[in-house]
Amino acid sequence: MTLRLRHLRMRALTSAGLYGADIRFELGLNVIWADNTKGKSTCMQGMLYALGMEKMLSPRREVPLPHAMTSFLKNDDESSETVIESAVSLEIQNGAGRVVTVHRPIKKDLVDNRLITVDFGPTLTDSDARFESRNFFVLDPGAAQREDGFHHFLEDFLGWKLPTVRRYDSPEGKLYLETIFPLFWVEQKAGWSAIPAAIPTYLRIREVQKRAVEFILDLDIHKIELERQRLQEKIDQNARDWHNLWEEIDRYVRRGGAKTEALPTRPTAMADELTKGHVLIAEKAGWLTLRSLLSQLRARVAELNAIEVPAVGASADHLVGELEVLNREVEAANRVRIEIYTARQLKQADVASLERRIKSLADDMQKNQDVQKLQRYSGSVGALTLDHCPTCEQALVDSLLSQEVLTAVMPIEDNIEYLRSQLNMFQDILKREQDEQRKLDMRAVQADRELNELYSRIRTIRADLVAPAGNPSAVAIEERVRAEARIRELETIQSIFDDTVERMQTLAATFKALLEILTALPSDKMSPPDKAKFETLTRLLRQQAREFGFKTFDPDELTIDEDTYRPQKEGYEIGFETSASDAIRLKWAYQLGLLELSHQHPTNHPGMLLLDEPRQQSSSKVSFGRLLERAAARQRSDQQVIVSTSEDIETLKEILARIKCKETIFPGYVLTPVN
Repeated sequence: MTLRLRHLRMRALTSAGLYGADIRFELGLNVIWADNTKGKSTCMQGMLYALGMEKMLSPRREVPLPHAMTSFLKNDDESSETVIESAVSLEIQNGAGRVVTVHRPIKKDLVDNRLITVDFGPTLTDSDARFESRNFFVLDPGAAQREDGFHHFLEDFLGWKLPTVRRYDSPEGKLYLETIFPLFWVEQKAGWSAIPAAIPTYLRIREVQKRAVEFILDLDIHKIELERQRLQEKIDQNARDWHNLWEEIDRYVRRGGAKTEALPTRPTAMADELTKGHVLIAEKAGWLTLRSLLSQLRARVAELNAIEVPAVGASADHLVGELEVLNREVEAANRVRIEIYTARQLKQADVASLERRIKSLADDMQKNQDVQKLQRYSGSVGALTLDHCPTCEQALVDSLLSQEVLTAVMPIEDNIEYLRSQLNMFQDILKREQDEQRKLDMRAVQADRELNELYSRIRTIRADLVAPAGNPSAVAIEERVRAEARIRELETIQSIFDDTVERMQTLAATFKALLEILTALPSDKMSPPDKAKFETLTRLLRQQAREFGFKTFDPDELTIDEDTYRPQKEGYEIGFETSASDAIRLKWAYQLGLLELSHQHPTNHPGMLLLDEPRQQSSSKVSFGRLLERAAARQRSDQQVIVSTSEDIETLKEILARIKCKETIFPGYVLTPVN
């Protein structure tokens, strides 16, 4: 047991003096009786308010208490008194036996009702003792996360560690206490409207009802699913990082007139595949591996360094001949460059045309799908039409002319299928054209580089031809310098490529580890302990439904949906087919089942159940009596059930005479003058 209510104190200072009520709780069944509108539910709401749980009822910050604690209260003679100040105090105990007393103002000048004062001891049941106290805040952001937040304190006091869950407005957040309490604290107004509970959804938590039930039952299913989601997110991030690396190195090498080859574009768990990746350099009319080209250039530089730089006069005739050859090469290179740029422009136009065509097809298909949807919604799909034979589906045209010479209109379904096939075909064509465009871009870069080198060599030769005969040949020097610069350029590309491969190997190792962890997770939706809990809860649900008089169908047909955790029959959720009174009986059975399950299996249930006016929808007196008898047995399990009711007092006394419980009977108004 992690939560036990020990004592409630309500106080209201009025113009006629101090009014209030004190209710003491014990283990087992506690029954509180008062007539309707006499303040019984005020006490139930007061305890909820004391714990800062009013947002379990509504997102509004208003005090969830009636006028008796906020503006005026009535006496037994129906006279009223104005409320000047009011407050509520609640003494609670956790599973370790630690007792604290919670004080919260309802109406008090200069004091905000978001303030909660905690006495670290039983100051209600032991008024003479003095204990340390501390202030906390509720309702404001951070109340569940920060040290001074009361719900952060309460979570720690209960020995809970609320899980991190996915949200709609942010990736992840804490599962709030307001979503857990409805599973064991059934308040009168909305608490009886849903099974398992009326859990607030405005907190923007995804599948909040499932998450709350999974926590209260301490199921592994959410932990496994959350771990699977986190792993998948890490795998997706790994794939994005891998793709970014690949795109980065691909763009870089293409700027240098090269391309990557055999480098995986997607994450791989086999690091050996990365060793096959290499860089190809466009050289003349073919492709060379970068390492091969580097070897050739280094050999050429070594060869040039081994010979002496010749003088200009000794190589004049050779330079004249080389100049003529270079001029012819420039003319040929210009022709090739013009062809490449022309083809590139045409390819760009083709790609743009294909993109426009694909956009047009996508718009047409969307319009046709909208028309098909409207036909389906209006019930005209599959109906008899004037343009088709109902037997052979042959197209018919309302005309006296020959049917063979008239064009039939394609049905909307065929039209959508045709547009879909056209869209797929043009997307495939666009992909091929874009690949060709990238190749032309690389060829253009290579052509520009070769042409620049040719012009540079021509300028150097012309400078040599007009230089003094004794000068060293600038052509020979430039050839060496150009070769060394090219080596440095290629070495930079190779170095960056090797660094990228190394980073990819790190990603590959991470990807492999993530896959191994993902594979190790249980393939089955539920772990064996989860299945055992579900079997026990189903058994308790059936047993108690029969005991409470459930008659809509055989209680043995009841099961619990493993996805929604709601009662179902033959795989279908139980809805309007049950009577209103049977729906309440099912609610009793479910809430008590959760409580009793915590005695048989390890769960996060606090071992306490509060039912405010459980006899809803005119449930039979016999059923209500059996509910109280079943709840009274919780004392033997060191658990606590609190029931407030306005049942006929004579009927209630007859029931209570058969069971052991703590009775609190208010003959008139709950709030009465206090000495």
